[in-house]
Amino acid sequence: MQPTLTSTTQPIAKTILVVDDYASVRFYHTNLLRQAGYQCLDARDGFEALEKVRQHRVDLILLDLIMPKMSGEEFIVKIRAVTEYAGIPLLVITSESVEDKIRHLAGSGKIGFAVKPLVPGVLLESVRKLIS
Repeated sequence: MQPTLTSTTQPIAKTILVVDDYASVRFYHTNLLRQAGYQCLDARDGFEALEKVRQHRVDLILLDLIMPKMSGEEFIVKIRAVTEYAGIPLLVITSESVEDKIRHLAGSGKIGFAVKPLVPGVLLESVRKLIS
């Protein structure tokens, strides 16, 4: 009699890159997302975020718009210009209402918006919608 193989492994968690220049914001978002079962990476600015995207498979990018060195808008333009990464969904988190201003930068890629301060339930629901 042949033994049967059953899979006891969990599905691989989706990976979210959290990009914000404030360490406290990165800490808050990554902890909340990890508690919800996601794997997280973080980056302080757009340059570091581009490097992380090159090094890791990323399923969603949570992105602040106002950052030093490379703004969120500049990051969107750069990431959407690379075919391999152009389809990664983005969740833009900002203290401003900029949907119309930013939507055109996303091209055909998925993009969502959330306004600070962010309630945990709103963040998780926005992530679920974009990552599915």
